[in-house]
Amino acid sequence: MAISTTSVSPKDFQLLFIKEATAGTRVEENMIPINIDSIEMPTLNPLQITDVRHGTGRTLKQVDTFTTNELTVKEISFSGIADKTVLPILLENITQDVAGGDSLYEVLNNYEPSALQYGSTSNGGNNTGTFSLAIDNPVTASDGTSRSMLFGGCVLTSLTINGDIGEESGRIKMSGTFKTGQQVDFTPTTGDSNVPTIANSGSVAHFDDNYFMSDFSTTTVAGVADCVMKSFSLTIENDAQFMGADANGNYQIVQRALPEVIATVDSVVKYDSNTANLIDNFQGQSLAGESGHSDIDLQMSAGDNKFGIDIDHTMLTDVSFSEEEAMFLTVSQKAIADATATNKFFSIKATS
Repeated sequence: MAISTTSVSPKDFQLLFIKEATAGTRVEENMIPINIDSIEMPTLNPLQITDVRHGTGRTLKQVDTFTTNELTVKEISFSGIADKTVLPILLENITQDVAGGDSLYEVLNNYEPSALQYGSTSNGGNNTGTFSLAIDNPVTASDGTSRSMLFGGCVLTSLTINGDIGEESGRIKMSGTFKTGQQVDFTPTTGDSNVPTIANSGSVAHFDDNYFMSDFSTTTVAGVADCVMKSFSLTIENDAQFMGADANGNYQIVQRALPEVIATVDSVVKYDSNTANLIDNFQGQSLAGESGHSDIDLQMSAGDNKFGIDIDHTMLTDVSFSEEEAMFLTVSQKAIADATATNKFFSIKATS
């Protein structure tokens, strides 16, 4: 085999996704690109056993080994820009809540999601079910076959949304992880290109439609209003456990929120007369009653509903100095449920 003189740019790769009508049945048309920073190699997690077994010689032998890609969980991680096309879809999946005209994605205190079954309807056509993902790879193998990767039956299990005034004028970014209990496929079947049909490929209009920290008109952190904020980072974790097995080596059931759904917020705010008591509040907080709970409210004016975070009850998990251009505080909060089951645990607003 002769050497290949072809090189590809890391920017030639794309990450795309689309909802599935039937959980685990891949969709290979009109996929939506995510505005990623760079491509990450998925964690394929093949099972490999390389323990030395009993026998002559203190060496690992071929008969000692075992490897398989069946009944393994694949993870596809990404980081990029939170635009108004992609972020609402991701929020709908990780919260399992279909937002109405208020563009509000809520998780209630009594949140207990139903399990998904591969092969069954993926939640009525909305984005709360499973996704197909594709990593568009411009390289073809020597036999002419595609090296793009297709994943079916994916759910979003972790999503971080963050912004920093000192970076890109406070443009809001995101990162996250999808998981699937199905095997990866390297052979797209639709079209003549290496990847399934891409919606709005090339110069993608929705990449320009972003959120910014300047959208916030209310900045209440740990119960303190009118904080001067430098940065924030919201992380939602809604993990998935995969159960059962079919004849093809795929899992059968996807169960969310085991053992819990988690929302945490880290904020960096200016240390001044408004925020001076936060250190005392952290040391002396009492969670015995509602008076010990603090809230976080990063919202917009009523007529400009772009992006916001609202958590009524949190526990302060850390308050510490942060040396910036002036002295700031890093404030960490974790959402906690109140006594009313049907109240919201947390809510995120993101217009499309």
